[in-house]
Parts: sequence; structure tokens; C-alpha cells
Amino acid sequence: MLNKLDKKVNTYVLVVRTIGSLIVYIGFIFVIFYPKENFGPDIVKPILIGFLSISTILLLIFNFVLPFFIYSLCGYQVQEEYVLIQKGVLFRNTDYIPLKRIQHIERLQGPIQTLFKQSTIIIHTAGSHDIIIGLPQDIANDVIHQIREKLQEYLDSGEAKTDES
Repeated sequence: MLNKLDKKVNTYVLVVRTIGSLIVYIGFIFVIFYPKENFGPDIVKPILIGFLSISTILLLIFNFVLPFFIYSLCGYQVQEEYVLIQKGVLFRNTDYIPLKRIQHIERLQGPIQTLFKQSTIIIHTAGSHDIIIGLPQDIANDVIHQIREKLQEYLDSGEAKTDES
């Protein structure tokens, strides 16, 4: 059974995506109200309006529909030998990160996450990194502590020395 993210993760993702999409929304409004004569050939403004209309519709779906599935579809679990992270709405992704490959762990909290009292955990391995977004601050600290305990158990077990040789 996967551990769920904070219920406010949907709202957090909605806010972040909307802020990122404001450029397209503002561009769309600008093109609609800007005089047609300033665009040059008569075909330019209708092409821009068509392109920006399609972009805006896709962004509205991306911003206002998909975030509400994140809480129900995403999660994480710390096992004895690996960390399982499940994420994605349209493209589902399940990552198994072996504990013995973890190099370090970070807890990140941006300004918007601070407003929602959430944190992101970044798990670094030798070749990549993975993230768990939308965790309440206290649970994020507990998850980091849990991963460090499991990692320390692995290091103390002597199995780490046999893996090196």
C-alpha cells in the first residue's frame, strides 16, 4: 500500500502550473486585442489566434483538470531494500530506487510550498535523482529519517562491503 501525498498537493500543482502558463494566457489576450493592422499580412493574426487558442485549451486542461488526479494516483513507500515512488497522471511512472544506490537526500521547500506547508524530497543516486513532491513538512522529515535508518542498517550489515568487492 502506497503512502499518499498531502491532500493539498493538487492545489499546489494547480498554482505552480498556472503561474508558469501566465505567459501564454497574457500572449493570447494581447493578440486578441492588438490591432490587426500591426501584424503585417492579414493571415498572421488568425494563425496566431488559432495557435494560441489550441495552446490555451491544452494548458487549461493541463492546469485545471490533471492536477486533481495527482493525490489519488501518486505516492511513495520505503521498503527494506528500496524506495518506491509512483507518479504521473497521463504517463504513469513507477521508480524503484535501491537503498544501496542512494548517495544523499535533500528536503526542498520553495515559497509556494511554504504557503501550503509542504516539502519535496530529492533522492540522489550515482546516475540520477528522483523526487517526492507534496509531503507535509513533518512527514517529509520522517521519510528522510526512515530512509537514513534503512541505509544505515544496510551499511552496518556488512553487505555493503561485499558489494564493493
